[in-house]
Amino acid sequence: MMNSIDWSVGWLYVCTALLLLLIISILLLRDYWKRQRLYTLFAGNLGEFIVVLSDKFEFVSSLPQFMSDPLFDNLSKDRLFRDILPPKDWARLKLYFDDIDKHPEMPFMFSYKREDGSMLWFEMRCQHQRLSVDESRYICLIKNISNTVENQHRLEEAETKLKSLLRNTGDFLWKFDFESRQLSLLTPMMDDDYRDVPRSGGIVNVESLMPADDFALLERVMNECMIKASGEAAYDDKGSLLDEQNLLNRLANENAHFGTLKIRCWNSEKNLVWYDFRGHLAPDEEDRIVMMGSARRVETSPEIPFLMKSGIEESLMNSLFNFPNIGIFWVDRNFNILGCNNAFAADAGLTNTDEAVNKTLKDVMSVKFIPYYESMITDVFDNGSSKSWKGRFGENEWITINVVPMLKSLLKSGYTVSRVLCVYMRISG
Repeated sequence: MMNSIDWSVGWLYVCTALLLLLIISILLLRDYWKRQRLYTLFAGNLGEFIVVLSDKFEFVSSLPQFMSDPLFDNLSKDRLFRDILPPKDWARLKLYFDDIDKHPEMPFMFSYKREDGSMLWFEMRCQHQRLSVDESRYICLIKNISNTVENQHRLEEAETKLKSLLRNTGDFLWKFDFESRQLSLLTPMMDDDYRDVPRSGGIVNVESLMPADDFALLERVMNECMIKASGEAAYDDKGSLLDEQNLLNRLANENAHFGTLKIRCWNSEKNLVWYDFRGHLAPDEEDRIVMMGSARRVETSPEIPFLMKSGIEESLMNSLFNFPNIGIFWVDRNFNILGCNNAFAADAGLTNTDEAVNKTLKDVMSVKFIPYYESMITDVFDNGSSKSWKGRFGENEWITINVVPMLKSLLKSGYTVSRVLCVYMRISG
């Protein structure tokens, strides 16, 4: 009787111990799976995993054991690199493994093509571990860098498009440092054939870039812009004086800028070329407020027959336009009138100059004058040189006609006239 009781107690003790061991194992296993899932999620977000390969490049183990990655899935299924990668990539990887002892810190980059045809990029760092004289293994840390490569490709594509745009337009980007008074070209200038001008990047000698008068104008406008923005940004909305850092932030946020400013620059042949400069205040890489902007090559350079430098000269030109017996108008290649003075409008029977705009010469001019004007205008468009003619109409009327190029367009083959200015005077008697 006692023996049966002893056996029952013994079995109960054994079963209880086994049950406890089972519960503990289940709890440990659940904790292991939980930790593994957390690590897998963490590693998956990083795109990193470790794969151990034999000296014959066969799969041995991995960490983490579970991870969502196409390359990881293939390697963990005992698929060899030479079966996964294209032959050229496998040949490169084989050389990498063979020379890993010589360059243990050198990373290896390769691509992997998924089933849907998209490409993934990986970076591998490997260590060669010798277990014995005849046995060794490769411990490979592999990181998915597809996003980095894609972003780099996008950045390179954007830079390529920007360079192509700048080449097609003849633009360049610039920066002016108010502290050092230095002008830097962020992108190179272009020559007449839209090729990069050598040594036209970085800090440039202003004297070699543009005439002194032109830079003085640009510098004055930039300084005025800076002073104006500083005055507006020195105080906050409540009237309190801003500290230096807040002042810099306010300057950048104000986005103070200046409009189009026509500046001449020397080209590679030491000829002056017109550019439209635009700029705005912005923080640079050192968090200083600088002037940044663009310069667009002006394809049409106005050759105006007068230059207004003062109020006296402007008043003089207005007087010339108001002579009662001197008609002035300018046309394009299609003989469309783009503008005129009051004398021309009166001769055409119009009440004001606006009525002549966008009309053709045939619409407003007497038929007897048309052949002379059209012939001279066509000749100026074709040859680019001024023409003059004087003749009699009837017994009591003389007329003097002068036609000069007003606007020239820059082409690769040279300059071509796009507008002409016509001045005539009629004398009776």
